[in-house]
Amino acid sequence: MAKKGDVLNPKGRPRNTIRTMIKEFEDAGLVVPSNEEMGKMYLYIATLNEEELKKLLNDKELPMMTRIIARGILSKKGLDVVDKIVNRAYGSQQHIDITTNGKDLQPEPMKLIFVANKEELEKIENEIPNTEEKEGK
Repeated sequence: MAKKGDVLNPKGRPRNTIRTMIKEFEDAGLVVPSNEEMGKMYLYIATLNEEELKKLLNDKELPMMTRIIARGILSKKGLDVVDKIVNRAYGSQQHIDITTNGKDLQPEPMKLIFVANKEELEKIENEIPNTEEKEGK
């Protein structure tokens, strides 16, 4: 049990390890690549042939990210990895319905009209535009 005046943490407050690591990386001259540089790197790696990818994978001097990407492409899920690489470099593809110019279809509300006799029916039928006229036939 701690008594008044006892120091419970004699080494002081623990260091912020993330900030410390960032400072150490910066002091060592490491630079974080830009998004554009990362995209280019992904695409260059995706264009390599199998032998070149294997060389990257086995080169322990290269950044681990490069080796991980090479390993992913060479794996059974290589197509998924390449798809992710392309999406990182160019953004995911957007699918637009060219028939509606990307707009949601808004169907016209249906009207139900009840008629009591044949004359009323003919009157309503005459008010409805002819489908062939609408289509320009």
